[in-house]
Parts: sequence; structure tokens; C-alpha cells
Amino acid sequence: MEFTALFLATAIVMLVAWRGPRPLALGLFATVMIACVATYLHHATDTLKLSF
Repeated sequence: MEFTALFLATAIVMLVAWRGPRPLALGLFATVMIACVATYLHHATDTLKLSF
């Protein structure tokens, strides 16, 4: 679910970058990138339960 939210947030940032003011687009972009890194770090530290 969080990946869907990140995708939609990225789409909104692209629309704002296309039509809105530049400082707002850069601020939203930075916010989405921080959320992407936080999501990556959350999932990258999970241990995989593999059984062969």
C-alpha cells in the first residue's frame, strides 16, 4: 500500500512541477524522496525467512 501512495505522490509532484510554482515542486519532490528512502530503509532491514 505504501508503494501505491509513493507512486501517487510522485504523480502529483510531476503535475505540480508541470503547472505549479518551482519552489513548491522542489519542496514536494524533496518530501517524496525522503519518504522513498525511508520506505527503502524500512524494507531493506527486514530479514528474509528463507527455507531451502
